[in-house]
Amino acid sequence: MLCLAVIAGTLALGYFKYSEYIVVKAAVIENQSYLETLKNSVADEKVEFQNSKTEYDKLVGEMEDGFKEVFPSSDNYTELTRSFDLLESKLNRVKDPFLISNIDYQEIQTSEDGTYKYLPLRMTISASNDNFTRFMQYIEESGSLSEKVRLMDIQSINLSLNDNGNDGVNTINFSIKINAYFQGNK
Repeated sequence: MLCLAVIAGTLALGYFKYSEYIVVKAAVIENQSYLETLKNSVADEKVEFQNSKTEYDKLVGEMEDGFKEVFPSSDNYTELTRSFDLLESKLNRVKDPFLISNIDYQEIQTSEDGTYKYLPLRMTISASNDNFTRFMQYIEESGSLSEKVRLMDIQSINLSLNDNGNDGVNTINFSIKINAYFQGNK
């Protein structure tokens, strides 16, 4: 009888341990599956992060390039003159004139705190009403990173309206004083 009790106890213990083993084995398999899901999730996150970082780096590069054009490190008056020439060739038409007759660069000035400098210049321009408005918009949009037009502002403007008679084109002759900004030494 004692033998029977030992055998029954051994079988009962074996049954309970086997049941526990089955539960633990199922939990291990489930954890391995969960671990595999986490590994895949980490890999996906790494790819998404790399894509976002690449886009971010590209955007930062574009912004730095735009900033260099909008707020250059030197007076770069040659490039400024080219941009005015380009604007003139873009706007000037027979029935819609835009002619820059003079650009007079003056002495470079430094801000009071030395953080930036500016190049004062005077321009004499003859333009149609529409092109006068376009020029004002060009100056207003200066400093925009999307437009990549050098940062400028108008200090003064003198206007006179001319009627050119036979061709029917009214022009505005104006003299304008502009400051074109660039980085200081600090």
